[in-house]
Amino acid sequence: MKKVAEEHGTADLLVVFGLNQPTTLEIMARTFRDGDPSYAGALGGVALGLKSYHILELKQYIPPEVWEEQMAMNELEIEDALWAEIHGILKQSRGE
Repeated sequence: MKKVAEEHGTADLLVVFGLNQPTTLEIMARTFRDGDPSYAGALGGVALGLKSYHILELKQYIPPEVWEEQMAMNELEIEDALWAEIHGILKQSRGE
């Protein structure tokens, strides 16, 4: 992602996750926004400023037949409380 950001800039880039582990999502979203907090990875000290989304937030932009084939079962697996937590983490990460 760092290489893509360097080549194309960050204005039109975003990060899309499909993970359903809130803690992991929070760390990853923070990393792509502010840089690796552990300073151990390629993004250590590199703040890309990228906004992070969960794939479920982007459903309206994906053709229905593709969604049905690729994501419908995954969507059914996520419980409302977990989704609310994930959505809240990512919204907060984006400053919404």
